[in-house]
Amino acid sequence: MRHAFLDCFSGISGDMFLGALIDAGWPEGELTSLPKKLGLENTAVEVQETKRKGIRGIKVEVSGPGPHPFRNLRDVEAILEKSDLRPEIIRLSLKVFNLLAQVEAKVHGCLLEEVHFHEIGAVDTLVDILGTISGLNYFSVGKIYCSPIPVIRGWIDCEHGRLPLPAPASAELLKNVPTYGVDGEWELVTPTGGALIKVLADHFSTFPEMKVEKIGYGAGSKDIPQWPNLLRIWLGEAQPSEKGWVIVELRSYIDDMNPEWYEYLIERLFGAGALDVVMCPIHMKKNRPGVEITVLATPGHEHSLSQILFEESTTSGIRMNRCPRYILPRRNGMVPTNWGNVRAKLITRPGGRSTISPEYEACKKLARRFNVPLGTVYQAVSQISVENFVDEEGSVGSKNSGGHS
Repeated sequence: MRHAFLDCFSGISGDMFLGALIDAGWPEGELTSLPKKLGLENTAVEVQETKRKGIRGIKVEVSGPGPHPFRNLRDVEAILEKSDLRPEIIRLSLKVFNLLAQVEAKVHGCLLEEVHFHEIGAVDTLVDILGTISGLNYFSVGKIYCSPIPVIRGWIDCEHGRLPLPAPASAELLKNVPTYGVDGEWELVTPTGGALIKVLADHFSTFPEMKVEKIGYGAGSKDIPQWPNLLRIWLGEAQPSEKGWVIVELRSYIDDMNPEWYEYLIERLFGAGALDVVMCPIHMKKNRPGVEITVLATPGHEHSLSQILFEESTTSGIRMNRCPRYILPRRNGMVPTNWGNVRAKLITRPGGRSTISPEYEACKKLARRFNVPLGTVYQAVSQISVENFVDEEGSVGSKNSGGHS
């Protein structure tokens, strides 16, 4: 699977996203031909090299005839439906436009159908959104990771007058997105850029584990004095090592919580992506009995899991560590039994030997349904030959059983 990492050290906008994709290798012709595919007459896309603080990048500028027409969400949908773009590109683009419409409606205090897309429906926004999703589709990006977003306090002049930065629509879009403050008075996050990352990003985190193949720089419209005004995109194949993997460990000590609450806390943590949750009894200062709770997760889940720990427990502090770990290759699938097919894992041990590991919930379901001991089902599944294992892709277990889940 190919990953993309958006390094937003100077924020993000639609034209910066386009420039980064072009610089990474997306054919320029696919972007410049986009207005014609959308039926946008007399609209041109200019792509040129530029420099920001001595670093080369690609600047994209979209120009159309006269003042922007007023478009509502239905008008935008009609433009997309008439295009010959791939269905998955149209589907994601409509999702971005719907989010923008909802945010504008909330900010301006009006109904969704009353939103006038004087900025969102402009030709540059249409090209920014459709172009970005088309470029990611060209690279067959499976997962998108995004860095925390820099936020500035200041002012911006727009059609509604002088507004505080981040602009109200951008601020609304940055809810539940990791941010940090920087000094200056420039618009670092546009509503289009904010909507794109809100819809497309799978994780807001540090750099993912991948083999980097391409790097692209997209230039913003202003040349900021303090830093290079660029968006950097990294593209590459996911590279989970067969021996090592990095996980995040969240740990907290609790000594003043109702024990009945732990069940609900653990349920919420697993629902938010925790790989495992472990509780151990401990003795704290003044010999008070307490509980050490440890949550394991893949990078990118730190923020949401921390929020759950703070909301659903009495803890006031959480320690976080990034931990390398050793894992064995495994595949999810099914094995046949006298009671029907049962979910299991095929694990490859050192030296190439494979073993079948039963899935607890699947075995429990069969034990209850046929009124047989759980241990009997476990033993039956464990003794099935690996040649009878059928993975989730439908292929039968073979000598080469590598892979990860």
